[in-house]
Amino acid sequence: MTDIKVIAHTHWDKEWYFTDNRSMVFSLIDFDEIIDYLSNHDDISTFLLDGQTSIIEDYLRYRSENKDQLKELISKGKIITGPWYTQSDTLVISGESLIRNLQIGMKQATDLGGYQSIGYLPDSFGMSEQMPLLYNQMGLKYAFFRRGIADHLIKDREFNWISPSGESVKAFNLYHYGIMAYPPNEDDGSYIEELVDKLKKFGNRKPYILFNGEDQKPIRKNIAKIIQNSDYDIEIDSLENSLDEVFANANDLADYTGEFTFGQHSRIHKSIFSTRADLKIKHNRLERYLSEFIEPLSAISYKLGLRYEKELIEECFKLMLLNSAHDSIGMCNSDKTNNFIENRYDKVNDISSNLADSIMRRIGDGVSLSPFSFQVYNTLPYEREEYIKCDILTPFKDFIIKRDGKDIAFELINIQEDQTNLDKSIKEIGVNNKISSGLNLYDKIYRAKILIKDRIIPMGYQTYEIKNSSKNQLKDLFSYDKFIENEFYKIHVNDNGQIIIDGDSNINKIYLEDNADEGDSYDYSSVDKDLFISEGKVLDIKVKKSDMYQNISYKLIRKVPYDLKNRQSRILDNELISYLSITLYKSKKYIELNYKTNNNVIEHRDRVVVDTKIKTTSSIADQQFGTIVRETDYSKYKNWLKEGWDEKPRGIEPMISFAALDSNQTVCGVSDGVREYEILDNNKIAFTMFRSVPYLGKANLNDRPGRASGVHEIQMGHALLDTEIETTLYICDIENDYFKMHDFSKKVLNKAISYQAGEIYDNTDHFVISKNYNFQSNYSLLEVDGAIFSSLKQATNDNDLILRLYNPYRDKDINFKTNIDKLDFVKADETSKDQANNFIRPCGIKTIKIKNQ
Repeated sequence: MTDIKVIAHTHWDKEWYFTDNRSMVFSLIDFDEIIDYLSNHDDISTFLLDGQTSIIEDYLRYRSENKDQLKELISKGKIITGPWYTQSDTLVISGESLIRNLQIGMKQATDLGGYQSIGYLPDSFGMSEQMPLLYNQMGLKYAFFRRGIADHLIKDREFNWISPSGESVKAFNLYHYGIMAYPPNEDDGSYIEELVDKLKKFGNRKPYILFNGEDQKPIRKNIAKIIQNSDYDIEIDSLENSLDEVFANANDLADYTGEFTFGQHSRIHKSIFSTRADLKIKHNRLERYLSEFIEPLSAISYKLGLRYEKELIEECFKLMLLNSAHDSIGMCNSDKTNNFIENRYDKVNDISSNLADSIMRRIGDGVSLSPFSFQVYNTLPYEREEYIKCDILTPFKDFIIKRDGKDIAFELINIQEDQTNLDKSIKEIGVNNKISSGLNLYDKIYRAKILIKDRIIPMGYQTYEIKNSSKNQLKDLFSYDKFIENEFYKIHVNDNGQIIIDGDSNINKIYLEDNADEGDSYDYSSVDKDLFISEGKVLDIKVKKSDMYQNISYKLIRKVPYDLKNRQSRILDNELISYLSITLYKSKKYIELNYKTNNNVIEHRDRVVVDTKIKTTSSIADQQFGTIVRETDYSKYKNWLKEGWDEKPRGIEPMISFAALDSNQTVCGVSDGVREYEILDNNKIAFTMFRSVPYLGKANLNDRPGRASGVHEIQMGHALLDTEIETTLYICDIENDYFKMHDFSKKVLNKAISYQAGEIYDNTDHFVISKNYNFQSNYSLLEVDGAIFSSLKQATNDNDLILRLYNPYRDKDINFKTNIDKLDFVKADETSKDQANNFIRPCGIKTIKIKNQ
């Protein structure tokens, strides 16, 4: 057996304290050199060009003449790439995004000659418990990572990593991907001996794997000569071959199930989830929008006969995946880099929202009920009763809403004249290649905001008509009451701004809590004598009450310090102004809390705290395709500093959409914003709204001693100053049933969407499109019962549809039902066959290929 394997490589951050353009320009130089050297020399038998194809995609955009040469090197194994498109984070990126990242990366790598069968993430900030599931589903042999491991989790550095579903992968924990980054040109063997000693102490077994290379480093052309002086049996090899040899001689591997989120041996940056909350919120909303609205909507339209815009959707995903890379989604970057990241979000939002508009416009135009009819879309595969907010144009000031001839209950929120669209569309009658529907008969038009309550058919749309009425629907909703209530909650606001929950609820109160943050863009860090501010002055309180909902809104002014220095001196020299709106809907057992704060101070953190009557020692949160239970007692790690940990163990945790207390009858909170929470005092859930810190990297923090993370300390220009942060929380009493929690989260975060098409929008402002379609007024593509929906999309390599479902339970299997006739069961790679049954293991997935008929 070989003693040592040397992996010649570069780890190429696409952006960080530098922009992606700077990275790309310098990559052209380095990659030219790598390709030239490997094409003309055999002393370096193989070179790992990181594990992501996006850097090759950038390279070939400007070096297309080198494509054949590069393909030859990859085909021969002299250059190794993939399987990722980008080096993704794994803790706060959705399961669908991780699958698309691998799908795109593996497809690109295959087209170039092949990919390594390794879940290669050497620098990502922690590992999700569900990575073995994803790697198994995508046909990868190994998991390979550096950060997050701790001795109390598992002492071995090579082990069987098993997901809750039982799917396993052989895992290798890396000491450092730059352990051999700077070997001396002349070495008597002592340098390599020192490195091997480090790996022995770390717990690695033979063959010892030494990485030559590091961040943005060129190929070390004399590495073969350097290692000749070692007394060890040493060779340059590929990582996959090296792991094959490691595990071929490992018959005593330990088993481990769980995530890796501890900073014992390397920094994990466990509070990076709330850095630049304004950008994180954009990411999280767009990620859901793409996979839970745009793709299902596109699937619906495809089944109706429209084109599935696969290329546009893939472009959106690729932009999102660029922003999912560990530094990019961390937002631990220069302001200039973060501006580029924000531009990608804006482009995704622009493409995807216009794609949705074009689809719903054509469907609406093809439903010929009446000129002002509109549709409501449900992109979840089950029927549900919903309150739907609709923005409509109507020729009637007084009107009623009908569906299938039946009156539909609604509230008219406001109405006003809007002549612009009418005047422009009348002028352009006939441009849409159809005879006018009678639009020119109307002399007035109104824009109305309404709230409908109705049952919506699964995975489809239904159509509503606007009919003239003699009854004025507009009501005065203002109330002099100081409270709001429904069948489940009664709520009032104290003079200090805290929200009090009365009645039969496990929720005591909800309040905002502002405190110090001495950290940087990587980490929150606590101070020795903090000042917590959870009270303020209430102004402009308003109460509205209708038959469908009740709402209380107010402005909260909190006196806070401008910075850390003033906080330590207890100088409250600034006003932090928040706008809060609480809504209760009739027959809905949840509290909707909308939070808006315009930040104007630094070195602080703001959170919404849900204070409950429950005492627990563990929390519940969702993760990719499942649920995770975490301990809340971190006092056992109080000696972390003496034990030499790189980072303080803390209960600041990631989530995908919700967190709850682990109790039989519990309280759950769903957030459409930052994916970060913490359990306080065993009975409170604190949801982070934002952090505001003026440094990219900062040395010697209380919670992270030593050097500054990142290259050096950089003033960030107070990026969050004068930035409004808006988040909506959905808080409820609920049974400790993981299915119900996931179902609740899916429904409140994926509300039914209304859309009005018609000739009224046929004008230059909205584009004029020909009316070439004829669709039924109501349409449902499919229905599922008994599983949680993840995605519905067109297959990567053909035109069949792919439906993905999952089981949120950790301890029991589920069986689901569906009304789909022709189907195949495949794995997430969409080609490998899976068991042909409606059975899903705990925290497992089922991918169904719906055959075209």
